[in-house]
Amino acid sequence: MPIRMTRSRTLGGSMAHGIAWMLLFKVVDRAVGFVSVIVLARLLVPADFGLIALAMSAIALLDALGAFGLETALIQRADARREHFDAVWSFNVANGALTGAVGIAIAWWVAAFYGDERLVAVMFVLSIARIVRGFENVGVVAFRKEMEFDREFRYLVAKRLTTTVLVTLPLAFVLHNYWALLIGTLAGTSIGVALSYAMHPFRPRLSFAGIGPLLHFSKWLYLTSLIEFAHGRVADVMVGRWTGAAAVGSLAMARELARFPTQELSAPVNRAVFPGYVKLAGDRGGLRRGYLKVTSALLLMILPAGVGLSLLAEPVTRALIGEKWLAAIPLIQVLSINGIMGVLLGTAYHVNLAVGMSRSTTMVLAIKIAIALPLMFWTIPEYGAQGAVLSMFVALLATMPLNWLLLRRAIEFGWSEVTHILWRPLAGTVAMSAAVFATRYAWPTPAGLFEQVAYLAMLVTGGALVYAVVVYLLWKPQSDPESAEAWALAQGRRALAAAGARFAQRR
Repeated sequence: MPIRMTRSRTLGGSMAHGIAWMLLFKVVDRAVGFVSVIVLARLLVPADFGLIALAMSAIALLDALGAFGLETALIQRADARREHFDAVWSFNVANGALTGAVGIAIAWWVAAFYGDERLVAVMFVLSIARIVRGFENVGVVAFRKEMEFDREFRYLVAKRLTTTVLVTLPLAFVLHNYWALLIGTLAGTSIGVALSYAMHPFRPRLSFAGIGPLLHFSKWLYLTSLIEFAHGRVADVMVGRWTGAAAVGSLAMARELARFPTQELSAPVNRAVFPGYVKLAGDRGGLRRGYLKVTSALLLMILPAGVGLSLLAEPVTRALIGEKWLAAIPLIQVLSINGIMGVLLGTAYHVNLAVGMSRSTTMVLAIKIAIALPLMFWTIPEYGAQGAVLSMFVALLATMPLNWLLLRRAIEFGWSEVTHILWRPLAGTVAMSAAVFATRYAWPTPAGLFEQVAYLAMLVTGGALVYAVVVYLLWKPQSDPESAEAWALAQGRRALAAAGARFAQRR
C-alpha cells in the first residue's frame, strides 16, 4: 500500500475533517472559477464556448468508453496494495493514449458533422491534453482513500490557481478567442500532472497485474459512466447539430452558472464523505445517521441557493456576464432547479455505491436516460437548448422516486426523518422567494451595469437575510444540537472568533 493514515482520528471526525477541507477547497476553487467565468464571458462570445463544448463532447464520449471508475474501486477496496495502484496508473496511461489517438483520427469527421472546420484544431489540442492527463500520478487517490484531505486540498488548489491565474485568463486578455480556452486546457492538464508527482511520493510502475479485481467491482461503474455521458453530453451534440455552436455555448454557460450554488457545493462534500460511507457500510444505523447529517447540511445551503438563482437568473445574467448571454436566462432558471434534485440524487447515489448497490443505481440511471433521450429528439428541433434542459428536468423528476426507494432499502430510513431535515429549509426558501418576488415586482431590473450589480447585491443580501431569520426562528424553540442549523451556527461562531483573534493580533 503506497500510503497509510498518519493521524489518529475517529471516523466521524475524519468525515467532518474531510468535509471542512473539501468545502474550503470548493470556496477557493469557485471563487477563482466565478471570476474566471465572468471575465471569459465578457471577453469571448457564446460561439467560442460552444465550439469547445462540441469538441469536448466528442472527447468525453471516447473517455466514457474507457471510464471504468478504477479510482473509486481503489477507494472502495480495503486491501488495496501497490499492484492495484500500478494497475490503475497503467490502465490510465493506455486509455489516455488510445482516447487521444482516436480523437485525433476523428477530428475531420467531427468538423464535417457540425460543419465547422475550426473543430479540427480544437480536437487536436484536446486529444493531446487527454493523452497527457493519463500520466497523472495515481498516488493522489490515496489522499481520499486515507482521508488526508488537507493534502488533497493543497494539491487541488495549486492546480487550479496555476492553471487559471497564470495561463487561461492572461491568454483571454491577449487572444480574445477560443484559443485561450484551448491552450489553458492543455497547460492546465500538464501542470496538474506535474503537481501530482511533486506532491505525492508514490512512483507508479507499468503493470497490469492487479487490474482483475478492480475491473470486477467497476463493471457497473463503467456502465454508469456511459449512461452519465449520454445524459450530460448528448444534449450538447443534439443542440449543436440542430441549432449551432452559439446555442451550445449558451447551454454550457448556463450549466456552469447553475452549478455554482448546488453541485459545486455538494461535489466536495460527497468526495469527502464517500470513504467514510464505505467504512460504515457494515453499520447501517451509523450510515443512516451520517447520510442524514450530510444531507441536512446540504439542504440548508443548496435549497435557497438553487431556488434563488432560478428567481434571479435575469439580473444575474445582465450584471455578471452581459447582454450577449440573454439566451442563457431560461436555461439557468431550469438548470438551477435541476441542480437541487441532482444534489439529492448524488448523495443517495454515494450511499448506494458504498453498500454495493451499484447495479441497481445504474439501472435507475438507464431509466432516466431512456426517458430523456426520446424527449430531446422531440423538443430540441422545436425549442433548441430549452427543449434539452426541460427534457432533463422531466427525466430527473420521473426517476426520483426510484432513487429514494433504493436509498430506503440501503439504510432503512423513514419519511419522517426526511421531513425533519427538510421542512425548515423549505419554509425559509418559500419566505425568501416571496420577498424576492415582491421586491422584483416593485423594482424591475435597472439599465446601467453599476445599478444592475447593486440591484443584484441587494436582492441576494435581502433574500439571504429573510431565509436565515425564518430558519433560525423555526429552529430556536428546539435548538437541536445535532441539527444542521446548530452546526452552521457553530461554524459561524468559530469563524468570527478566529477573525477577532487575528484582528487583535494585528493591533
